[in-house]
Amino acid sequence: MSVKKAFQQLKSALTSTPVLAYPLPNLPFILDTDASDKAVGAVLSQIQDGLERVIAYMSKSMNIHEQAYCVTRKELLAVIIALKTFHHYLYGQEVLLRTDNAAVSWMKNLKKPTGQTARWLEELGTYNLTVTHRAGRKHSNADALSRRPCKSCERQESGNHTSDDETDEIQLEETDFVNQELHENEEPTPRIEIVRVCTRSQTGNQSSATPSGYCIDGWDPDSIRQCQLEDPDMSLIVTYLQEKKNKPDWDQVSKGTSFQKTIWRQWDRLTINNGMLYRKFYCSDKDDVDNFKLQLLVPKSHQKTVFKYFHDVPSAGHLGPDKMLSRIQQLFYWPAMKRSITRYCKECDQCAARKSLKRNKAPLGQYLVGEPMERVAIDILGPLPLTKRQNRYVLVLCDCFSKWTEAYAIPDQESLTIARTIVNEFICRFGSPLQLHSDQGRSFEAKLFQDLCDLLKIDKTRSTSQHPQSNGSVERFNRTLLSMLTFYCQNDQRNWDEILPQVMMAYRSSVHASTGQTPNMMMFGRNVFLPMEAVIPRPDGPNESTSLKQINM
Repeated sequence: MSVKKAFQQLKSALTSTPVLAYPLPNLPFILDTDASDKAVGAVLSQIQDGLERVIAYMSKSMNIHEQAYCVTRKELLAVIIALKTFHHYLYGQEVLLRTDNAAVSWMKNLKKPTGQTARWLEELGTYNLTVTHRAGRKHSNADALSRRPCKSCERQESGNHTSDDETDEIQLEETDFVNQELHENEEPTPRIEIVRVCTRSQTGNQSSATPSGYCIDGWDPDSIRQCQLEDPDMSLIVTYLQEKKNKPDWDQVSKGTSFQKTIWRQWDRLTINNGMLYRKFYCSDKDDVDNFKLQLLVPKSHQKTVFKYFHDVPSAGHLGPDKMLSRIQQLFYWPAMKRSITRYCKECDQCAARKSLKRNKAPLGQYLVGEPMERVAIDILGPLPLTKRQNRYVLVLCDCFSKWTEAYAIPDQESLTIARTIVNEFICRFGSPLQLHSDQGRSFEAKLFQDLCDLLKIDKTRSTSQHPQSNGSVERFNRTLLSMLTFYCQNDQRNWDEILPQVMMAYRSSVHASTGQTPNMMMFGRNVFLPMEAVIPRPDGPNESTSLKQINM
């Protein structure tokens, strides 16, 4: 009864005063505007049938630069934003502008306005305005809208509200983190900043880059067993298998969900291990019955956790759906898994904010290599924000055969620093490459670097000037690396070198489009043990599949 009563009260409130009215073009409009320290508000109304009826409301927050305006400029800013918002109502109509700041009323009388004030006054001149002052105690309608900006409203906009000729001037000042991507046909920029992607609904909730982000509750064997039994789609199947019953008839599942029908068709691949439901995943040839992995069937209650730890955390790297699918299916399964993974990636706000426009280009030729370390591409990414460890650049080395990539944070791009890093960090672990390919950067053309290559019998090659496409593998990786670092940098952007090893782990453990295998598999013949694998239940006994059988050369 209380719900019905509340609904009737809501209907009554919507169909009685106050309620928004339709605008009447034959009547003058009333525009009330006000500004506070952080937002502006406005109310558009008309006198209809002797009553002041509201036509529309407006409330918008100011950016950090607009918040520094003086009181008079803020009040005038509120007028400008309101006129732009209600332009389709007000243009060519008589408008009574009411404001609680007396200074606005005499702004039109300035003899020699300059700069921003002159542009704003010019815009005011396009409207038929009559400006009047109203005391603050009578101006509560617009005042309330300026003091409580609606952060969750889709019409709430925080950004530039200035005229078009000033937009470019303020845009660079307003943005704390500048997003500069390297495009092949553009001139190189002197500095690259890492973008902090943060939507309105996620303000201050950046992805955690700390080890505590890997602590997962509810993934112990007892919890998994309980969740599988409580899942309405899985409980019947688990019960049948635990009791060692035969495959149920189609009549028993025909009226069930698509999940149950899909699992029913794969009945011979289902098994119970340690009280949990698994599915056999054949890694390569289906005729090879011994080459399979056991995939844990994930209840719906746990699927979001899988998405988070295979997409959002630093060791996942916010990579695309194909790479995400190839990693998840090594451990988990549920019907329509590819579709749900694709949808999750499309709905990721941070990925959408970083996604660049797809440009059609002519196909690139491929440089043929026959083994790891035959040809290694090298490049320097930066300058990036100076870290607490005084690092500003990233030295990138990419093996053209296996796509194994190393990235080292370095303080400068001097040839001595680069040569020392290559010898101590790369060559001492992987050996000397037969060929080293770079652009014509000053660091790679220095005599010290040339002497190093001569000493180690390395064939040094270089790309054509102003043509980075000939070093495309490492250039493309630089864009991927910037994108991954973007998601996990803190506000001061001084910890990217601490996150660098984790995102490199994500890259090397994901399937590369060129090879169809992970760089780990191509370089070492096996995949690495991921953090997620340490916390999920594992099947009893040795894993039936072997890493060598997964290589499909």
